[in-house]
Amino acid sequence: MLLWYSPDFYNKLMAIEIKLATTVEEQIKRLKNRGMTIRNESFAKDMLLHIGYYRLGFYWFPMERKYPNREEHDHTFREGADFDTCINLYKFDEAFRNLLSYYLLDIEVNVRTKVIYHISNLHKDNPTWFADNKIVMAPYISQFEQKYKREVANNDVIKRHAQKHINDKYAPAWKTLEYLSFGDLIRLIENLKSSNEKLLIYGCYGFNEDKSFPNYIDVVRVLRNNCAHGHPIFDLTLSKSIRASKLKKVLKGKSLHDNFHSNLQGALLVIQYLLYYLPNNKGDDFRNQIESFFEKWITDDIVPIVGYLKDTPWLSQKI
Repeated sequence: MLLWYSPDFYNKLMAIEIKLATTVEEQIKRLKNRGMTIRNESFAKDMLLHIGYYRLGFYWFPMERKYPNREEHDHTFREGADFDTCINLYKFDEAFRNLLSYYLLDIEVNVRTKVIYHISNLHKDNPTWFADNKIVMAPYISQFEQKYKREVANNDVIKRHAQKHINDKYAPAWKTLEYLSFGDLIRLIENLKSSNEKLLIYGCYGFNEDKSFPNYIDVVRVLRNNCAHGHPIFDLTLSKSIRASKLKKVLKGKSLHDNFHSNLQGALLVIQYLLYYLPNNKGDDFRNQIESFFEKWITDDIVPIVGYLKDTPWLSQKI
């Protein structure tokens, strides 16, 4: 079929700037022309070749004149913009992701274990309950076979099970769910048909209703994905706001940072809340580790960008 577009469409298309590859020398020249101070060009070349111009762009964006406007920015820098500040922010973000990953994995393991243990023991005679439409919503099950083949079946543990138990379509929950992505595990919880079974999981984390846990655990999922894939988190904005829920009374009367319920400060409080439901007082450990980290890694030059994190209104105990 032949498609026709107006001349105006083609004029706009031709006006779009085609991005071409550039050398590090050209990149440094471009940054200087836009107003960035580069004190050591040899160091800048090493960093650009190590981290990459595009990735570093996320970290010098806060120094651009039109920050935080992402749609109409012209890439020019404010007075005082310094390449070293960009690198310090990158190093802070990298170290922060590594620290958070430890605690986020702890939460994921705990949730995974709770689902496997509690729901499997409710259905002792059905070790593959996750694929039973009497227990789980049909839309989830209809997609599950492809997910199993794509994400689970090629794991060595699952392969050995299939070789030993040739009549099993799936390995039992305590094997299968260990290799399901965290996002799909969360969707499995949400697709349990029984409200009581969902509340059994939610209750492990202090919730007696069906809205707050999905909201809180999705914060963990988003942050865990960003950390795992090396995405910037210093300016994280959640697409879904954090519910006040359990934090409502604790935060009442406190001064909160702008957009607290969708930024990294709010996400940290959600993580701390959930960690209090893990063994060994993990909530206090998390707060102490993060506060020490901020003291070490938030250097004077990046205080205007991430210094607000030092004012996180931490929980003092399990709530």
